[in-house]
Amino acid sequence: MGPTIETRGNVTAFLGVKGGVGCSVLSALLARTWAKKGQKKVALIDGTPSAYSLLPTFLGIPSTNRHLGQLQPYQDRLTPKMLETFFSLSAEGVAYVPIRPNDETSPLFQDILPLTQKLGQWFDEIFLDLSGFPVKESFLFMENSHKVFFVSSTDPAALTAVTQWEKRLLPLHFQLQGFNILFNQMDPSRPPKDLSIWAKHFQQAGTIPFLGEALSIDLLENKPIHSNLEKILSPVLTKIISDGSHLAPFGLPGSASSGSPESTSRPPVVSLEQIHQLHQNLLERLRKTGALKDQKNADMLQRQALEPNAREILGQLLQEMDVQGRELRQQLVSETLNLAFGLGPLEPLLQNGEITEIMVNGPGQIYVEKRGRLEKTEVHFLDDLQLRTVIERILAPIGRRIDESQPYVDGRLMDGSRVNAVIPPLSLNGPILTIRKFSKRKLAVEDLIQYGSLTREAADFLGACVRAKKNIVVSGGTGSGKTTLLNILSNFIPSHERIVTIEDSAELQLSQDHVVRLESRPANLEGKGQVAIRDLVINALRMRPDRIVVGECRGGEALDMLQAMNTGHDGSLTTAHANSPRDVLSRLETMCLFTGLDLPLKAVREQIARAVHLVVQQSRLSDGKRSVTQVSQVQGMEGDVIITQDVFTYEDGKGLVRRPFAPSFIGDLNAVGYQWPGHPEKVKA
Repeated sequence: MGPTIETRGNVTAFLGVKGGVGCSVLSALLARTWAKKGQKKVALIDGTPSAYSLLPTFLGIPSTNRHLGQLQPYQDRLTPKMLETFFSLSAEGVAYVPIRPNDETSPLFQDILPLTQKLGQWFDEIFLDLSGFPVKESFLFMENSHKVFFVSSTDPAALTAVTQWEKRLLPLHFQLQGFNILFNQMDPSRPPKDLSIWAKHFQQAGTIPFLGEALSIDLLENKPIHSNLEKILSPVLTKIISDGSHLAPFGLPGSASSGSPESTSRPPVVSLEQIHQLHQNLLERLRKTGALKDQKNADMLQRQALEPNAREILGQLLQEMDVQGRELRQQLVSETLNLAFGLGPLEPLLQNGEITEIMVNGPGQIYVEKRGRLEKTEVHFLDDLQLRTVIERILAPIGRRIDESQPYVDGRLMDGSRVNAVIPPLSLNGPILTIRKFSKRKLAVEDLIQYGSLTREAADFLGACVRAKKNIVVSGGTGSGKTTLLNILSNFIPSHERIVTIEDSAELQLSQDHVVRLESRPANLEGKGQVAIRDLVINALRMRPDRIVVGECRGGEALDMLQAMNTGHDGSLTTAHANSPRDVLSRLETMCLFTGLDLPLKAVREQIARAVHLVVQQSRLSDGKRSVTQVSQVQGMEGDVIITQDVFTYEDGKGLVRRPFAPSFIGDLNAVGYQWPGHPEKVKA
């Protein structure tokens, strides 16, 4: 099930079975009709990229470059004033915005869907014109609407498309009687009863007569919809849309089937035993058809190929079990597919944009982190075996293993999320799984400034340091946001440079084109074939890198990294675990000693002092917010001690505050266009 949000507004979706059936015209007409009543706040959300949409023409407003995806980062702090400036308003007061940008790139629809519903806090009626919308994403929006109207004409191509839509929806276990079919451009020679053979499952909501050339003439002359046409159609549409008998029973607040408030907020109860049994029966039938071959379990890579067959089989199984109710059937199908091809009960948690970390402490206890706070969830696995299967499913595509000889492992999901797993005998709670979710949207420095994690002044300074090829270590505790900051700092690297990234589990997502990504490899069952981070750092020096980015320094690779920084590979970036800039320098000393080489401590410190230019401290504050709390320059040595000087420090209520002393490498920053405030040197051209 998609997310459900308590709102006051009704959400009505319009979807044309094919192009040219008048779906956009009808949705625009209806929005204008409601807005003209003066007592309704109406929004019209356009599923077609605005460069190709006729809705602005129908509403009599200019096209816009804004789109709903731009509001997604601010959905938790939306205000009426923000909406007023963001939406385009028609003369009648219809608030219009497209979902997608003009270039037809697809935003993350699962993130935009909750935002669309949240608009119901401010609008009484929200109309979704899903003409030309991606089919798969249309299902998400339809499922979370109070009313759904398929619009069709009565020509043979459109009627054939009606039956095709029914076939698409039936395997998804929608209760199709809850969907409405609206026949537009009605041929007077074809009575409505003749249409029932084409729309066997949809509820017929009504018909609209063919109105000749009135609409096409208005469009050719680039005029808003003709007032006579509106007078003809508006009463018909208003009656149809207001008729409570045609509300789709999707369990959303305000729908005819919602029942009591308690019943709308809770999904149907299904047992893990039911899902487990369905899963076993599904795998057995997939094997009988030859689709699954002789494998014990399916995996995530097979989902796209096997899911259509799996849905059909599950439909048969549910029919044999006499399972009633669309919501119950759909939840059983969804959770069984997640168990068969995905990560089982963890899938909804992975889709939740508010969750940043998932912690599975054995099959019966799952915690998540939201906004820096830990919360216990109600989901759980059936037993250790089911959880172990999910862990192995994560590791299989990346060639890693977990067993008694290797009872702990680091890995990653297909989207880059970081994974750590531990199994007995090391774990006494059963299998342990920790997932650090990878953001589906690449964060930029503007996001950190917006969230208050970084000031504009500090961001400009750090950007100049990266461009000036200063070696930077990002320091911080577990979960403080080191990797996120490293990703964002890497955006300042010029696009013409060759970058080599080195990680234990690949999660860095650099925006440049010329990036070579290397990932370490553990030993095989015979204890051979291991390729450590240190080996990759040494090898990277032979790959003609302009920059080397090491995801995290943990051991002897620190010495090789320092030597690379000291031998012409300036501008390198890495992270390390430490609580302060002073601590990270001490940790680098210790890591260099992990090499086993008999190095004098002073020689190691001199290497660090010459190699590292800047330490950026990232912290998680008491309120759960992640922030840069200190930026320190490494100035060199005095005797046997490495000297540092703070450039920015964190103060409550102010964020990062610039210290009065300019860094010693200010001349290098001037060369890339940065000037320290009040510094006498001028910026070079």
